[in-house]
Amino acid sequence: MEFKFSPHIAIQVKDYENACTFYKNILGFKELEIKKNETHFEKGDLNFYIENEPTKEKTFFEFKVENVANAILLLEQNGCLVTKKYSDKNAMIQDPYGMSFHIFEEGATL
Repeated sequence: MEFKFSPHIAIQVKDYENACTFYKNILGFKELEIKKNETHFEKGDLNFYIENEPTKEKTFFEFKVENVANAILLLEQNGCLVTKKYSDKNAMIQDPYGMSFHIFEEGATL
């Protein structure tokens, strides 16, 4: 099973507006899409999402896999938990060490 790193990273922050201002004005990230609770930025080949989450702060990475069902089986056998299943082609995973990441197949939608 190959996990290909995707150029998408999301962070959940408690201070959404100031975080967006920081990444735009200080680090020079380009705003691509602004929603009420999420802003999509771009910096080089990186897609960076800031999400408004007033109760916790967390970072999510993303991996492309050939088959989500097989990936979930392997990950669960190794202590991971599926924290959210969007469809048969994408899911959120938490590893046994507290890190969360998204896995998806080609053509997956949220």
